[in-house]
Amino acid sequence: MAIGYIRKKQKLNHNGEVKEVYLAKVCYINHIDTEGLAQDISKMCSASPADVLMHLRAMEECIGSHIANGNAVKLDTLGTFYPAIHASAVASPEKVNQHSIKRLGMLFKPSARLMEMVKKAGVYLVDKRIFDADTHAREKKNKDK
Repeated sequence: MAIGYIRKKQKLNHNGEVKEVYLAKVCYINHIDTEGLAQDISKMCSASPADVLMHLRAMEECIGSHIANGNAVKLDTLGTFYPAIHASAVASPEKVNQHSIKRLGMLFKPSARLMEMVKKAGVYLVDKRIFDADTHAREKKNKDK
């Protein structure tokens, strides 16, 4: 297991001075959808892909419902989902209200075991080229074909 990365050129504004810097950025090789995940899970247990998919969808519904009610949801083997709000700063406590809240969201903090799996994964360079901040390796690869 390893996580792919690309080298990306980016402009950075630091104290009014614009510098060009180079960063490593994750390059997503594949996207695994819910059905693909259900297939993978079914190979690890006695449940059929349809049964796993049904449980994943039920889990999504339950987690969403609890988050919408302001609860944190802790799954010991996966991690914890937390409700979140993104709000504007205001000048007085009286102005902190539902209108100062710009959007609702959710945070996820992975379990220690899940984080350890990711930390052990390692990395590899996907493409030797250097990409601009406004391009993506996947787009470049498709254009080159």
